[in-house]
Amino acid sequence: MYYEIEDELGNVATLQIKHRVTEEPVEPLKNGDLAPLFYLKNEEGFPVTSLTGFSLANDSRSILDLVQFKPLVLSFYCNCWGSYAPKHLAMIQKLAPKVEAFGGQLLILTNETQKEIERISKKLETELPIYHDKNYNVARSYGVYSETSPIWDRIAGISEEVFTPSLFVIGKDRRVAYSFLDENFDNTPDVKSVLREIYEWKSKK
Repeated sequence: MYYEIEDELGNVATLQIKHRVTEEPVEPLKNGDLAPLFYLKNEEGFPVTSLTGFSLANDSRSILDLVQFKPLVLSFYCNCWGSYAPKHLAMIQKLAPKVEAFGGQLLILTNETQKEIERISKKLETELPIYHDKNYNVARSYGVYSETSPIWDRIAGISEEVFTPSLFVIGKDRRVAYSFLDENFDNTPDVKSVLREIYEWKSKK
């Protein structure tokens, strides 16, 4: 749309007004949804996550490889969640051996740098597989990160671009068997439900 504006001297200027396009809100994955494909790739000496669209290296593994023999518990994590972050990480740390005992596997995706990932790993008593989610690619595809609905616009104390605390259980068919999303930063996943889904998947083999 064009508008003509005349100043005090009679000069006429033409302005083009572009309407802002409102993006559709991001919908997090729900139970039964097909989990989007992503790869783990060792790039420049450290692991990162990336969606399709690059030449795969020999050490790259996709989510298809991950869920082929074991259900996957996928969690997103960020240090910048403030006081919520250590609580979430402690929960994951306690959950990890139970997931393994029930026959599942755990993967944590974060927006932290490799240096910070190494620092977090040293603090933990349990070794956890933590990968850097490059440019929020995976978080965005799983509906737990959105530029149009940033967390800093809703949650006090967070001023950075972060993704929503979340956890998914994904089976061999890449279907989401359990989904957890903590939009208000005041909850934790149902551990019994997580373990039940892992056990039921294993019992169907």
